[in-house]
Amino acid sequence: MPRHSRIASIGDLARVSLRVQALFIVTLSLAIVMVILCYWVVTSLVSLASNDARAHFRQLALNLHGQESFLARATHNEATRLGLAVPSGSPASFELIDSDDITNTYEGQRESLAMPYIIKVGRAQTPAGGDHSRRLQTAAAALSSLFGTYRNAWQQPGMQAFLLDLNSVTSISVPCSEDSMTDDVHRWWRCPLSANRIRELLYTQTPRPSPDGAQWLEVNLPGAGEGRIGYVVYAPIELPDALWIPETPKRQLVLATFTEMRDVLAQDSDYGRVYFQHLAIAPGLTPPHAPSQEHGALETVQSDVRFALDGVYIQTWCEDGWHGTYLVPYQQFFQAAGWQLTSFGLLILLCVGGSPALYRRHRNLIVRPAQASHQRVVESESFNRAVIDAARVAVCALRLSDHQIVAKNQLADAWLGDADTIRRLTLAAHDAAGAGNAEDVQINGRHLSVSASRVTYQGDEVILATFSDISDHKRVQEALAQAKRAADDANAGKTVFLATMSHEIRTPLYGTLGTVELLGLTQLTNLQRAYLRTIQSSSAGLLNVINDILDVSKIESRQMTLKDNRLDPAALTEETLQAYAATADAKGLQFFATIATNVPVSAHGDALRIRQVLNNLISNAIKFTEAGWVRVDLTVADQGEGQAMMEWRIADTGLGIAADQQPMLFQPFYQAYGTGHAAPGTGLGLYICHSLCELMQGSITLDSSPGRGSTFIFRLPLRIDADATRLAGVEIAPAPPVWVRAPMADLAQDTCAWLALAGASARAIQGGALPAKRDGILVELLPERLPPIEWNGARVSCIPDGPDKPQWSLSEIHVTSHMRHSIVEAVAMAQHGRSLASDDADADADDADGTDTRAAAEYRPDAGLRRLGLRVLVAEDNPVNRTLLVRQLEELGCEVTLCVDGVETLARWNADEFDVLITDMNMPLMNGYELVRALRARSTNAPIIGLTANALQAQREAGLAAGLNAWIVKPVDLRTLHDALSTACARIISAKFTVPPQASLEREKSKEFYETQLRAAFNTTMREDMASMREALAARDPAAAVSTLHRMRGSLVVVNADETARFCGVLEQKIAAEGLTPVLENAVRSTLAQLTEKFKEL
Repeated sequence: MPRHSRIASIGDLARVSLRVQALFIVTLSLAIVMVILCYWVVTSLVSLASNDARAHFRQLALNLHGQESFLARATHNEATRLGLAVPSGSPASFELIDSDDITNTYEGQRESLAMPYIIKVGRAQTPAGGDHSRRLQTAAAALSSLFGTYRNAWQQPGMQAFLLDLNSVTSISVPCSEDSMTDDVHRWWRCPLSANRIRELLYTQTPRPSPDGAQWLEVNLPGAGEGRIGYVVYAPIELPDALWIPETPKRQLVLATFTEMRDVLAQDSDYGRVYFQHLAIAPGLTPPHAPSQEHGALETVQSDVRFALDGVYIQTWCEDGWHGTYLVPYQQFFQAAGWQLTSFGLLILLCVGGSPALYRRHRNLIVRPAQASHQRVVESESFNRAVIDAARVAVCALRLSDHQIVAKNQLADAWLGDADTIRRLTLAAHDAAGAGNAEDVQINGRHLSVSASRVTYQGDEVILATFSDISDHKRVQEALAQAKRAADDANAGKTVFLATMSHEIRTPLYGTLGTVELLGLTQLTNLQRAYLRTIQSSSAGLLNVINDILDVSKIESRQMTLKDNRLDPAALTEETLQAYAATADAKGLQFFATIATNVPVSAHGDALRIRQVLNNLISNAIKFTEAGWVRVDLTVADQGEGQAMMEWRIADTGLGIAADQQPMLFQPFYQAYGTGHAAPGTGLGLYICHSLCELMQGSITLDSSPGRGSTFIFRLPLRIDADATRLAGVEIAPAPPVWVRAPMADLAQDTCAWLALAGASARAIQGGALPAKRDGILVELLPERLPPIEWNGARVSCIPDGPDKPQWSLSEIHVTSHMRHSIVEAVAMAQHGRSLASDDADADADDADGTDTRAAAEYRPDAGLRRLGLRVLVAEDNPVNRTLLVRQLEELGCEVTLCVDGVETLARWNADEFDVLITDMNMPLMNGYELVRALRARSTNAPIIGLTANALQAQREAGLAAGLNAWIVKPVDLRTLHDALSTACARIISAKFTVPPQASLEREKSKEFYETQLRAAFNTTMREDMASMREALAARDPAAAVSTLHRMRGSLVVVNADETARFCGVLEQKIAAEGLTPVLENAVRSTLAQLTEKFKEL
């Protein structure tokens, strides 16, 4: 998409144009500034370089003049001419310092502070017994003296003088040349050129020396690449034979001076370095050695600048004809003014390279977009009109000044009608939008959503209003609302259904369990007692299924509530294990628990729900384990301030669960092994466990694989109390030692830890390694699974079905293997050494009495229940339930008075006659809630206990809010009824009220009377209900028919007429839903006829 197509408006074009112009002005201004700056910088740098070049050239010319002046004085001046030197005394030092096949090199010094000199002389010129080098000492000393005086006067420390014969190797050098020095004594005299090098230069370069005057030449020293350069000025000289080597044919003496001059200035400047290039003398000018040239002629040095490809050349000259050339490379300027020149160059490049781009940008961002914008304006106007006409919304624009419609589409005419209606609706929508209230309107059967805003259209302020048809949306909303109401009604109906079913199932189940419990109090044969246990087990299983279904209902409806009770996690775990000990033992499983000693004694949580989770997990572990063991491990996973994370691990050696089934295991009604497994279930247990864990902010996880068994990990945070003490009141001395045997090593270690906590010195027996002295206390856990051993000391046998309180037998102490506190007490009992004689005496006394108390306890499990002696008023409309409740209360030693409904109960109540009221919550005329509220309104403070088959939490809370002291859910056993009465009437029950237990004969007579009374109540109640049903059929009264069928069904369940009871339940539901239809009326009459035949048979 081209850039110009993204320009949206003329305003964008104007902004872009301004930006381009501003960019051009800024760039041009910056270029002018940079040009001026660069010009100033370059001229400044060139001026500095010219100054430095002139200074350098002035110094160079001065050096050359100095050399010329020295040569003139040494060769032409009569007063200072070297040939006038005369021999003097012996030199301060003179020695041979080097020798080769051709020459000997001597170093000498006239005086200690005078300049040293070097004399080179050929070996062939040295006769035996004579030394010609001595003849040169006078000339060398004179040259050293004259040159030293001159160099100090002209302040040219870099000058060097040579006196040499061009036709031989003889030479004198002052100062010493570096190729002749062998030590560092005179290192400050060293100079870069030697006499041999001067001789070579004079032979190989032009101009050649001439006798008519001094000449000069340029010398590149060794290392010229590093910038070393010098100038040699020379002239011929004549010396007498006394000052030179005699008998030297064709000698040609030359006196030369050398000055080294760097081609780079000695000191770097701000702009870098100036490089010296060339030195020349103009033709026809005065030769440089003319003695008339003095310093004044060098003060005027001129220069000129020339730009070339490789740099800036600076030409310098003075009046005596010397010319010098200097070079400043361009890179020096860039080094000195890099950022200015670079910026200027970049700016030039930017300007040159950016001009086309700027042109294209101007064309693309301004010219073409302006053309395209105009075209879009035209197209947009046309398109907007087409959109407004094609849109599925009604659009209209109303001018604010005169309320005239300036634009509208076809739907506005079709939906809104005439202009007046459009004007009225538009103004109303504008007012509502201004007040922040968006309103919908309904016109001609349409639901329209209205929105309005103020805009500018063709220079006028207008109200733009849109009307959207939301009729379909309204219908969907209404359908969703209706579906939600239906779902809420269905959920409410489900809750009512579950509550009703709970009530209707629990009521007959209460009769069944209560009757079975009372039957267990009688003398039965072994076969009858087996049948009784089967009935109790089946009834308990049915009750568990009902409880699971109700729990699921509470969880799904979010009615499940938690209690905050004080509990002991260890004791709760032990009690749960003890409840399943017999089941595990019956399957031959090792069933045990290990509990860490740091488990808190006192914690806070919902003990009922924790126990429910443990019950489900342990029950499943035992159910699906055919061999091996089931174990429960309780530890503290984490503990903080006032809180501990408890962790239960329930592990088994059962079938195991595949990994693909584990994610679905906690879903409702899911069974990992299918319905065909030998131990099926409803599939609700683990779902309830998982839901309860989440509700208690805990977690439950699974580690399992087929063939390896399963481990369920139940983690739960609990608040803990820090002031509770474990094993309070139980102490064990360190001696004698306690030895522990168990089929599992960790079980033995766990028991040792608990015994050590009480103070004992406990050790586990590993394998068959028995102690040498078997005189301590031996604790055997699950001894039936251990090989027998002989033991001399006391023995404690911990068995699954052992007593909670330790009991002495003939040779050992028996105690349950599931209670740590009981095991510790048993060891303490064994340590105290209680006499067995008293136990024998007690046993003999039991034998003499002829009564087996254990057998009696077997026949009557609740024989230990305290007889309460309370005066109880019972309100119950079901005759069968009334009879059963009377029997249970009389078994508890209570005096019972019966009422059939709430009205009669309210009339009979007198606090002086009754200690407690037990009322059914669902009765005719006045239900239990109304009765309780009426009694509490009379300021009745007596305990009131509610009895119902409805187990929903909401119903319980409603009863407690009405004024109940306790709430009992049917079916009710003697223990539950006893505990409820004991708690509610604790202040009333006293020792003087206790009634002695009935004798066995009286109990049997009471049982027979109860059975007779129950049979009579059933016959009477059923005949009355059958008569009431016929009257309801005759009057075609569905409500009376439903109520009567409900009572009949409860009575039939009590006498185990299950099939007829179920049919009555079906009829009750059908009539309640459909009324007394002819088909249902015939079914009821058929049922009455069958019941009449049954009564005839009886």
